[in-house]
Amino acid sequence: MDEQNQNEAERIQFEAAVISLARSEGFDAHEVQALYDSVLAEMKREAVIMDFLPIFAARRVREMLLSKEVESRSGR
Repeated sequence: MDEQNQNEAERIQFEAAVISLARSEGFDAHEVQALYDSVLAEMKREAVIMDFLPIFAARRVREMLLSKEVESRSGR
């Protein structure tokens, strides 16, 4: 796969992860996108293998969103 096609496939995969997170957790897609972009950028700086970054980033964002929701419900 050439680099342009790989970048397009990566972009589609990332967008799908963000949409899935926003829908499954009931958060605003723009908020999820911003958080996902930030987490992914941080992970890319440290990663050696990029294949599973969307999965790991989505997991981290989901944990962050759920933690944020729990904090807001508990009045913190």
